[in-house]
Amino acid sequence: MANPNEHAEGMMGEHAEKEYADFEARVKRTIYIDHLSPVVTRQVIRAALSQCAHVVSVEFVENYTIPYDIPAAALVELDDESQARSAVDLMRDFPFIIGGMPRPVRASLARPEMFPDRPSPPGSKMEFLWLKQGDPEYDGMSKLKSLAKRQEAENMALIKVKY
Repeated sequence: MANPNEHAEGMMGEHAEKEYADFEARVKRTIYIDHLSPVVTRQVIRAALSQCAHVVSVEFVENYTIPYDIPAAALVELDDESQARSAVDLMRDFPFIIGGMPRPVRASLARPEMFPDRPSPPGSKMEFLWLKQGDPEYDGMSKLKSLAKRQEAENMALIKVKY
């Protein structure tokens, strides 16, 4: 007789694989748009892209490096991968302005790491380590930490100048 735990694990594995395959398909039909005006809404993006694609959903990307709620980028899911490619090509070839601001937006095909709700790939495991002074990776992490602090200070200075 088969072990019920093995059967349940197999079903969970199949579900995880299907969920990740669905996510990968969603990534292929999604574009990333940045340099958006702060006044851009979902409806404005839908209207702007309606000339070349059918918009399924719009999700603004939250910028965690600043304390202001300024939507500067969005993930826009379209009907299929060909629409996503043609929308990116259109925005790359012509100055595509969304929201009436004089700066054109930039577009690229989305990548999995851009999605805050991405599932873990099936079979992947995460490992966390505490680093102590003297560990081989400690110096590299210290440099990354100071770089992140400097970039945060630069972002805040730019925002204060702009607003």
